[in-house]
Amino acid sequence: MILDSDTNVIYFSELVLNILGGLGIVTRIRENNISVKFIPATVDIWARDYMPIQIDDQKFIGYEYCPDYLYPNFSSRITNQARVCDKMGFDTFASGLIIDGGNVVKTSKGIIMVDKVFNENSHLSRIELINQLETAFQSEIIFLPWDRSEYYGHADGIVREIFDGTVLLTNYHRYSKKYSLQFEQILSRYFDVKILDFNVEKQHKHNWCYINFLRIGNTIFLPQLTPMRPSINRECTGDDVTADKTEYIPSEKIVEEDAQAVEQFRYYMPDCQIIPISCPQIVKEGGALNCISWNIKAPKLP
Repeated sequence: MILDSDTNVIYFSELVLNILGGLGIVTRIRENNISVKFIPATVDIWARDYMPIQIDDQKFIGYEYCPDYLYPNFSSRITNQARVCDKMGFDTFASGLIIDGGNVVKTSKGIIMVDKVFNENSHLSRIELINQLETAFQSEIIFLPWDRSEYYGHADGIVREIFDGTVLLTNYHRYSKKYSLQFEQILSRYFDVKILDFNVEKQHKHNWCYINFLRIGNTIFLPQLTPMRPSINRECTGDDVTADKTEYIPSEKIVEEDAQAVEQFRYYMPDCQIIPISCPQIVKEGGALNCISWNIKAPKLP
């Protein structure tokens, strides 16, 4: 199983460059010497949802991307996975299953999925679907219950593995104590469970976003809700030559949870580099950095 910690290149839809803050995200990642590529022939920015799942160096599992939340009014936003992969030169193994890539969280113990996948593949019995999923992904599947008030049903908005045997659960208890408890009970059978929380007077409505971080190797790009803008500072070097240094400063009121999220990630993941990236406009659309990216291990980059 190729985990996020094994990956070495990040892909974004070409459309990311057209959205507010998109260029800044790409620039910030490249500033940290990370390889960034672009996916052609997409119709929306949510690359995680429609790109195949990498199992080993050469094997990518394909699936039917036709989420119910885009039907019938937004079916034109469904990117054709096969067409995209063909243009990129990626061969995929067609599972024939209906899957949403944001509902696949790879871990050292197996794949975590919200059980909404049973609704999406109702033509199969429960045992048939489990067998086909485990055969395709060569891994045990760990199912979490679907909170139907969250109609996407994406596992990557709930939990992520932060190192082998330990997962980080988002602050779901602020939204539903019932489901948060169920998640923790199920996950604790397999993992040591840590939980994000924020000590603020008023919770920001989008402070779920931090769990949707982007990891490549041991670098964590952590979503931030405070809008930022670049500021070029002039500074003098030792030989009095003036140089430009780009920094990012808040353009609006600072969201308190941002700093607390950085602090918690640095505590829970001390061996990783934590790099904050402002992306409030993307978060308002329902996703964050993991949602808009597709990171893989690519010994030979296409």
